[in-house]
Amino acid sequence: MITGASRGIGAAIAEAFVAHGARVVLAARTVSDMDELADRMHRSGGEVRVIGTDITDPAQVDAAVQLAVSEFGRLDIAVNNAGVSQKRIDFHELAPEAFDHTLSLNVQCLFRAMQSQIKAMLVSGGGSIVNIGSVTSVIGVPNMAAYCASRHAVVGLSKSAALDYAKRGIRINVVAPGPIMTAQLKAGAAATPEGSAMMASYIPMGRIGAPEDVSGAVVFMASDAASFVTGAYLPVDGGYVTP
Repeated sequence: MITGASRGIGAAIAEAFVAHGARVVLAARTVSDMDELADRMHRSGGEVRVIGTDITDPAQVDAAVQLAVSEFGRLDIAVNNAGVSQKRIDFHELAPEAFDHTLSLNVQCLFRAMQSQIKAMLVSGGGSIVNIGSVTSVIGVPNMAAYCASRHAVVGLSKSAALDYAKRGIRINVVAPGPIMTAQLKAGAAATPEGSAMMASYIPMGRIGAPEDVSGAVVFMASDAASFVTGAYLPVDGGYVTP
């Protein structure tokens, strides 16, 4: 089950799992984009289901989890990719309502999704949850207080839950992308060659990441190759942040 699976990093994660033989439930608000993605994967032999899911509605998240169970018999892997950024603004001008909105989407909705996913995994004997964080999960960024606070919370939430279920067969980890060339970035900071070059210059590896860089890390964290890894924070950022 992958939330925020309609485009960008979420879509790349879905395609990577299908390429490795997983049966996948795509969960996001934009069903038309997911249908196009699912059609491509079906043509390559993938088993994919699509369900419109607004993560702010716990009933819709529960329905996505239950779709995985009813269609495929169990939920082995959950990737929580859905989230929201924020408008850049000085801390003292950040409206409490805007702060609450960011924390609600990135933390409270994640908390509820993980509860639903964990309940399903306990029934079937275990599983793996990979939460998508950010390099801002461990650093501060000017004018991004709400976003940074929410991404820090993703790490704390994941580490605590990982300890709760370490002896019950459920691993919980965080994959934290740095600058990734998605449609959102192309329309923003990397909209011009100059902007793209400047952003790449901040990254020790000298390039902006691709969605496939993130999807490979997620597949690893979810797989048996990482069977002794839980409560971990894995940056995928070209060396931008060195813990």
